[in-house]
Amino acid sequence: MPHLLGHRSVGSWARATCLGFALAGLVAGATQAQVITEFSLGISAGAVPLNITPGPDGNLWFTEFSGNRIGRITPLGVITEFSAGITSGADLVGIKAGPDGNLWFTERAVDRIGRITPLGVVTEFSTGITPGAGPGLLTVGPDGNLWFTEETGDAIGRITPLGGVTEFSAGITAGAPDGNLWFTEKTGNAIGRITPLGVVTEFSTRIAGSIFPVFPDAITAGPDGNLWFTEDFSQAVWRITPLGLISFFGVGITPGSDPVGIAAGPDGNLWFTEESGNRIARITTPSGCANATTLCIDYSPGDGRFQIQVSYHTVQGGGLSGSGHAIALSSLGVTEGGLFWFFGAANPEMLIKIIDGCSLGEHFWVFFAATTNVGFTVTVADTATGHQAVYHNKDLTAALPVQDTSALLCP
Repeated sequence: MPHLLGHRSVGSWARATCLGFALAGLVAGATQAQVITEFSLGISAGAVPLNITPGPDGNLWFTEFSGNRIGRITPLGVITEFSAGITSGADLVGIKAGPDGNLWFTERAVDRIGRITPLGVVTEFSTGITPGAGPGLLTVGPDGNLWFTEETGDAIGRITPLGGVTEFSAGITAGAPDGNLWFTEKTGNAIGRITPLGVVTEFSTRIAGSIFPVFPDAITAGPDGNLWFTEDFSQAVWRITPLGLISFFGVGITPGSDPVGIAAGPDGNLWFTEESGNRIARITTPSGCANATTLCIDYSPGDGRFQIQVSYHTVQGGGLSGSGHAIALSSLGVTEGGLFWFFGAANPEMLIKIIDGCSLGEHFWVFFAATTNVGFTVTVADTATGHQAVYHNKDLTAALPVQDTSALLCP
């Protein structure tokens, strides 16, 4: 029974979502620096908000499993519900913004895929879906179509923006940044990966070391370059770095709310549904500049004063180039340095740090070591002064360590 795309349907225990990072599992423990806000005004009683996704209109859209409605919430928390055109008793589960500028959702109980425009106009599609298939969760594929799971049909379905449906009993087009699909397994306490060729890998032992029995629900890529997932046993939202460092956030979530669906919002925060609490909630991501390709180093706590980016290029492998992926280590207590990886999150290429040498020579120091022979450029920017330090390594040349004690002027 396939369950992709980061949410459980009511009564189902397997969860999944489309991502694209190898997940490991060290536990950092509870972290409560983020702020959680819950919203309920405008949600009908007993609605049971389930999945949530950012929409093309700058708002977030969510399914109401029991309310049989689609909800919309603005970044300010204003909620509107839509029901016209949705078949009664449909059991709405998954929702995703499509490539056509509309929102697409699944209707599990009536074997339909629905489409709703940003203005609230609904169209339903059923032709080509096997009766009893139970469409569950869906995502957008790189082919411009939407792909969905069939919870009781044991198959994967594809629907074009025009509504043409094809079902597959095996195989799925990849849609994640690494070309794979990633999913959660609730009872398996695991994260799974499926390649375009249908090869499945499970990472169960890497999450099993947590201090709670972690039963992951929905999972999504966050604006901070990490992965975020919900987990209703601990009544918390969890964060896992590309290297597998896990931390959890529960302060501000009403006990018994059961967080389920989660998505990155247009405001730079994470938004999630509370199935039993009948609310939508928002969790702020850490302030500062950090993203997937920028490493931020603080001068004062939380200021993200120094921004570091790395680009690489090589003729090896037929020619490769791109941006280095930043790995912040602040959750380990390392606030003056971090890592970058080029070709895989489990294989970092560079350690870099900034040292306050102002008392010794009126400069900040930049030290780094790269274990690679590809060409790269390191740019270190001081956002307080606008000054930059730039370093280069030639392709096919083993990188030498850098210890620049006059990199950036103080203060």
